[in-house]
Amino acid sequence: MKVIDAANWPRKSQFEFFRSLPAPHFSVTSNLDVTHLVAQINTKDISAFNSCLFCIMGAANAVPELRMRFRENTVIEHEVVHASTTVPIDNSRFAFCSIKFVSDWSEFNARCIRAIEKSKQQTELSEHIGDSDEWIFLSCLPWISFTALSNPNSGPDDCIPRISWGKFHRQGSDWLMPVSVQVHHALVDGIHLGKFYEVLAENIVNLKS
Repeated sequence: MKVIDAANWPRKSQFEFFRSLPAPHFSVTSNLDVTHLVAQINTKDISAFNSCLFCIMGAANAVPELRMRFRENTVIEHEVVHASTTVPIDNSRFAFCSIKFVSDWSEFNARCIRAIEKSKQQTELSEHIGDSDEWIFLSCLPWISFTALSNPNSGPDDCIPRISWGKFHRQGSDWLMPVSVQVHHALVDGIHLGKFYEVLAENIVNLKS
């Protein structure tokens, strides 16, 4: 973790402007070509959820702004951020699940399997990360090919990004998947989300299980 030099930060004016707004969050949804990923899933019998999560977290970690958080008027940048996601449990409910990110697919997949199995034993939804902020909040909606999505947050000081992905759907011979990102505008601009989607597209094409 490092502290951003706010006095000499190029985004100082943007940070101060959006930090003062009562509703400072914005979201973007885009369809990603996941044809290669679908082929990997079908031929190598890997988890669609785990592989999507791996590609998304790799892209999130590639963008410094998605690793930034503010604490009052101090801005910090985590070296690595991790996945706090939802997993299904009984009676059409879900529980929270924390998975530490690592850039090696085999190790990350193994961590997913262990963490998800443990989280599925929960019977109630409860807080699981305390006051720590080195997380990306994630959710999968495999039933819907959505075109827009918004997430709840705890107010204007909530600066943890939310990323959601949806149902694979066909467009001609290609498979597409919607991915939504919700961020705090004091830390993240559209150009940064453009970089996220660019890296995510590369991660999907380059995934080797």
